[in-house]
Amino acid sequence: MTSQPSGADAPTTVSIAAGPLVGPILRRVVGMLAARADLPLDRLDDAVLVADLIAARAPAHVLHGTVDVAFQPGPRTLSLRVGPLRPGGGDALVVDAAVPGVGNVIEQLADELRVAPEGEREFLHVRLEYAGSAN
Repeated sequence: MTSQPSGADAPTTVSIAAGPLVGPILRRVVGMLAARADLPLDRLDDAVLVADLIAARAPAHVLHGTVDVAFQPGPRTLSLRVGPLRPGGGDALVVDAAVPGVGNVIEQLADELRVAPEGEREFLHVRLEYAGSAN
């Protein structure tokens, strides 16, 4: 994990070998950064659920043997950039996140969800925020 020392809103990145530790590591990093972003408990839970789905589905779509995620916390916001993913991997990851009887959880919980192609690779961008009062 790396973080630039320029303050609480500095980006943090993790690169985790695809395997059984992806879920536990992402869950803890997302929980910590969502708390730092001052997300209320319900949105923190949403962020952890999104992290669990990404951890479970991303290894099938990464270009190399690691799941790489860059996090950008902000005031009551947490953004994730997942990748590099193989071509078509971003959309496939989102489709794979559907839960029977519930639907696509990432689409339901994210305030922004987009796939950004960059040459022969792509990145999945997910943003969760809390628009309520900061009281």
